[in-house]
Amino acid sequence: MSKLRVLHVIGGGEFGGAEQHILNLVSAFSADEVDVAVVCFYDSLFASKLKEAGITVFALNQFGRFDLRLLRALRDTFHSFHPAIIHTHGVKANFFSRLAARGLHVPLVTTMHSSLRYDYASPLAYAIVSLMERCTRQWNRHYIAISGALANILRGQGVADRCISVIYNGMDLSPYRQTQLRDEDRARLRAEWDIPQHSFVFGSVARFVPVKGLPVLVDAFARLVQRTSSRPYLVLVGDGPERAGLEEQVRRLGLEDFVRFAGFRQDIPACLHACDAFVHSSYYEGLGYTIIEAMASEVPVIASKVGGVKEFVFHEDTGLLVEPGDPAALSQAMERLLQSEQLVDSMVRHALEKVERSFTIEQMAAHILALYRKLTNS
Repeated sequence: MSKLRVLHVIGGGEFGGAEQHILNLVSAFSADEVDVAVVCFYDSLFASKLKEAGITVFALNQFGRFDLRLLRALRDTFHSFHPAIIHTHGVKANFFSRLAARGLHVPLVTTMHSSLRYDYASPLAYAIVSLMERCTRQWNRHYIAISGALANILRGQGVADRCISVIYNGMDLSPYRQTQLRDEDRARLRAEWDIPQHSFVFGSVARFVPVKGLPVLVDAFARLVQRTSSRPYLVLVGDGPERAGLEEQVRRLGLEDFVRFAGFRQDIPACLHACDAFVHSSYYEGLGYTIIEAMASEVPVIASKVGGVKEFVFHEDTGLLVEPGDPAALSQAMERLLQSEQLVDSMVRHALEKVERSFTIEQMAAHILALYRKLTNS
């Protein structure tokens, strides 16, 4: 069986779910089967993490946001690397790669990580990126949807079913299975966050952007605080443009003593160890990476009943589901976790079993490599 040369392309200006997915995937490929490299449009944290993992990186950070010279740089990179597959992630990478690869006769694969409609709050921005995506689809060979929900969106936009594969994101579960560190992480972080050691802590890990619905979570938590005497806390891990508004909301609701803003962190397994429950309040989610991380950490989950989340969070089985944008329902679900230890234990056990069955890196890498082989007939 011949060795494949695979080139991934992504903007890479931040380190989110798509970037983690690529890092997991390219690290999992056997060096005997795949020569892999990654093109990043920015020399950022993601590029550094790839280099630390021993992955070849081409950082094209000398160009502006939509500098057409990027086409030449991409084409030169394609010619120098000679990939058998070009695998793109994100609208900008999709658009420029499809144009730059014209005439090269190399199959292009795109992974759909999320729904554009929810990624871009501005109607104008959404119209522009939708046009960029649709006007270049004719040069794309195949799509990987990270959930059945995203595959349905592609079908609804006219992409043929034969051109779509549903392959769940896989993740390295080992950092989240280090249960021997739980007590130490819990004590250290609660001291850092000035939270009493025996208090019940709800946590969330997200970018502070509109689609994540964090104002709904803060509202739901305020309702919970008003109803209970147990003094729970809420820790918001992450950062983004909505942070100032969330901090103002917390002040307005008089929650300063109960809510902590932990900022952007890279020690997410430890943060999850410090939480008693994980709350995911998004209006939409292609899959829900942070939910999987919480489930692997044996932290009970409450999540919005949206997108790909419904494919692995089953109500009262692997977690609690609530309708998006409903702070009253979310607050009631949070109260259930405070009151029902038996339900929590059952959900945690079933959630871990689900994660270990469905979301391993090995499964993901095997499915994607098989797709590469099929597309290249190798």
